[in-house]
Parts: sequence; structure tokens; C-alpha cells
Amino acid sequence: MNKKDILIIISVILLLAVGGTIFYIILLRSSHENKNGVNILTDKKEYSPGDTLKVKIENNSGEMICFSSCYPYYLQRKNADWENYSYDDCNKENIADKCIDPQSVKAFELTIPKIQEGAHRLMIGACVGCRLEESFRADENLFSNDFVVK
Repeated sequence: MNKKDILIIISVILLLAVGGTIFYIILLRSSHENKNGVNILTDKKEYSPGDTLKVKIENNSGEMICFSSCYPYYLQRKNADWENYSYDDCNKENIADKCIDPQSVKAFELTIPKIQEGAHRLMIGACVGCRLEESFRADENLFSNDFVVK
């Protein structure tokens, strides 16, 4: 092999490495983006019961999205499939309580209750295009990144 062949091989290897890294970053970023352009990200990957979980919701869609006054989110745990934790019935009117304008960000915090260890995520029902204090309807379920409760 001459120097030219070695340089070509090294160039191809570097191109593949850079391309693979870019592909991995894009794949990692898109795994947290819901199909409609809404990102829901937690501040950490691991929590213990009693910890504060901070959530950031980025509305990169072209429409306002609103959340329920009763259950703005559900905790889900990973078994064979994703399962919701059981919640008591809501004893107030279920209206669109908090909304995010297009191209805006909102954040909230919640305390991790005493729940089973393992993989979890948040499922957030969203009303697309509705207005504040309208009757809530879950047009879409949005999901956060996975996190571990230990």
C-alpha cells in the first residue's frame, strides 16, 4: 500500500466516524421530541422518592397546546409495556388550565412520590388549539424522556 491509499482509508474512517456521531446526536435529540414538535425533558435521568423533578416543555409546533386542570401529567412505569399509575377521580371541572403558545417554553416541578423502582416517564395529555378555561379534551398524549427511580 502506498501513502495515497493509506490517506484514503484514514479519510473514509474519519468520515464514517463523524457521520455516525452526527447521526447518533440527531437520533438522541429526536427520541425526546413528540411527533408534533413538542419536547418534554426532565432535568435529570435518575431520581429517588421525595426528589424534585423539573420538567421543561418546549412547544415547537405552530399551535397553542393546553393541559388539564385535573391531571396535567401521569407517571408511567415500564414493565413489558408502559403502564399508568392509578389516580383518584378528579372532583372538579376538567378544564384547560395551563397553555403554551407556539414556539414557547414552560416548566414545572413535581415531587417524586413513593413509587416502584425502575424506568419511568411522564405522559402529558394535550389539548391542541383549545383556549384557557375551555373544557379539556386530550387530543394527544405527549411523552417525556425516560428516567429511573431508584
